Amino acid sequence: MKLNVVEILKHLPKTNCKECGEATCMAFAAKLAKKEVELKDCPPMFTEEFAAKREILENVLMGKAA
Repeated sequence: MKLNVVEILKHLPKTNCKECGEATCMAFAAKLAKKEVELKDCPPMFTEEFAAKREILENVLMGKAA
């Protein structure tokens, strides 16, 4: 199953903070979809603020329904 970049982006922080090394969350989502990076490369996703979104996104990445 091919991962949908827009579906991934929907659950990312969308802060474009560049902490992952990418210029935008969209660029990170595209690389995540191609498995060129891992979710752990996005530090904000591992804060309490984004815990719920992280859980959903982990399921999306594993091919489970969101």
